Amino acid sequence: MPRHNACDDFHRTSEAVRRDLLGGAPLTRRQVLAGGLGAGLALYTAQALPVTRVLEAAAADAAAAPNAPVLVSVFLPGGVDLLDTLVPLHDFGRYADLHKELRVDAEALAGGSGLGLHPSLTRGLNGGVRGLFERGKIGFLPGIDYPDPDLSHFHSRHFWETGLITERSAPGWLGRWLDRAGNRDNPLQGISMGYGLSPVLRSGRAPVAAVASPGDAGFWMRNVWGEPYKEAMATYERLGHGPAGSRALEAARDSVRLAKGVADRLAPYAEEDGRDPLASSVPYPAESDFGTRLRYLAALISKPLGIRVAHVDADGDFDTHDNQKSLVGLLADVSECLSAFQADLEARGVSGRVLTLVWSEFGRRPEQNGSGTDHGAGGLAWVQGDRARPGIHSDYPSLSQLDGHDNLKVTIDFRRVYSSVLEQHLGADASSVIPNAGRLGRVQLVR
Repeated sequence: MPRHNACDDFHRTSEAVRRDLLGGAPLTRRQVLAGGLGAGLALYTAQALPVTRVLEAAAADAAAAPNAPVLVSVFLPGGVDLLDTLVPLHDFGRYADLHKELRVDAEALAGGSGLGLHPSLTRGLNGGVRGLFERGKIGFLPGIDYPDPDLSHFHSRHFWETGLITERSAPGWLGRWLDRAGNRDNPLQGISMGYGLSPVLRSGRAPVAAVASPGDAGFWMRNVWGEPYKEAMATYERLGHGPAGSRALEAARDSVRLAKGVADRLAPYAEEDGRDPLASSVPYPAESDFGTRLRYLAALISKPLGIRVAHVDADGDFDTHDNQKSLVGLLADVSECLSAFQADLEARGVSGRVLTLVWSEFGRRPEQNGSGTDHGAGGLAWVQGDRARPGIHSDYPSLSQLDGHDNLKVTIDFRRVYSSVLEQHLGADASSVIPNAGRLGRVQLVR
């Protein structure tokens, strides 16, 4: 993957840094990060859950609602440039003036929108992202952002993750939905594919999990196997049923119970002796961590685990202050992985349940700075899947009427999109999750 220099603000968006600067509280009974799992699994938990309840709850959720909708959040880190990704062919002269050395020659999309896609978005199965659009499985949202954007990675990402325009620490918007609609016994209802829990899924009461892979969710101890390993695991499990005595011990006990339960629930899906229970008939791009995470996620959604919401970070760094030509490789990986993910969901027979929301924290300035573009407003998001309403669902920002800072004007508030997805796909009352949702309006994103 091409490498280039990102700004310091981008590097400040690591979870550890943001947790400190946004006032994250110490670990409590309500929000526990479980460790000791070979760096494979993390959990937030709300209450003590015996292992048997974790195992039973996942299966019960799946059995009670086998066709329940699933929402997948996909984050493209760094701020994707709208102009080079969804190219304004309808105003190509002005675009070429602004992006003199960066401009992209793109083929027009069907439908008379006057827009084209970066050529790299044709990469992948069945024509990649472009192929998905042409088959009516993508709805684009150009100009998406929030009012008066401050152009900070740190703040903007936090706003998108929480669904709140506030610098204060807060649960994630999908975590809040789980607090209201989720299960108190099944951490797998909200799953973050990676070694750390996405703030999008940070909850107040509902347990959620972070899993890099089913195999990594298991416990590993150097040079320990066989009967000694079984005895160690039995001891670890007993720790989850011991007396508490203090809030700290209570939190640790709860964490042990949940962690052991999730590891046990995923154990049947771990690779062993060359056999992969989650093997896909769909080829994903080789040596792409993003593709690997999506492959595991597609497989887990098809299993009786009760997954309702999930989050995945894409690879790469879209903070293109310099070397914006790196978009060629970055967008190719996105296109190849997302097209494989959709094909995999279809092959597994679950695509009718899954809606994917792809987003980035902001866009870029319309005028290049040399070899790149600086932080700007009016970015790009899209919905993808069988249920996604196809087309262009927001106005493309004018290239000749910029805002007072010479940035693109915002044409749709991301919270309006969140409210629409909550209601149209998850069947939720958006106002219970997004403050003042009634004032934001709606956009039809689901069919």
